[in-house]
Amino acid sequence: MVQEAEKPAGLRGRRTKDMPSGREALLSAAIRLFAAQGYDGTDIRGVAAAAGVGANLVRVHFGGKAELWTASAERILSRAAPMIEIVAQISGDTELKVEERLAIIIRKTADFYKDNPEIRDFVYRSIADGGERADFVADTLLVPAYASGKATFDEAMATGIIRSRHPALFFIILTNALSQPHGFPDILAKLAPEIGRDDSYLYLSMSVTELFLHGI
Repeated sequence: MVQEAEKPAGLRGRRTKDMPSGREALLSAAIRLFAAQGYDGTDIRGVAAAAGVGANLVRVHFGGKAELWTASAERILSRAAPMIEIVAQISGDTELKVEERLAIIIRKTADFYKDNPEIRDFVYRSIADGGERADFVADTLLVPAYASGKATFDEAMATGIIRSRHPALFFIILTNALSQPHGFPDILAKLAPEIGRDDSYLYLSMSVTELFLHGI
């Protein structure tokens, strides 16, 4: 088969049923490498090697590096979309007090980044690289994410629950606080060994809530 012939040395053999398809393996590897190395620092052969498939499969499934990046970004967006919808629903729930809405948003955002650490790195690296890819990520991910919680941010600022020059600045600061790097549980364990690694994100969301809401 073509896929078998395309596998590099040492990776030949039939793909087992519990292994991801070549396309899925490439997407997963591409997201990791684009997040770690940026667009210019990532090449097709490196992605293929990380995925355990032949480099030609990138052309078969995606066409080239630009299309592979776009597919990776779209996969990131598809994983973030349910979270954006959840935040919008919470933000629009006027039966909850504004501080309750903020606390729930903070907790769920921390959980989201715990489960999707590569999203933080992919987004940050794309923004840092600048250009059209930064604009794409900002327009399709960051702007909708900000809009989903803006009503709550505006109300919290108007009532004095949070203090910020602008709700967009609060959103950025909050996102940065909750989207810790991959090694966050390990670093926290070294600084505070009494906090278990499994509790690291729980303590993070609690601390951020207490910090921004002043113990409300």
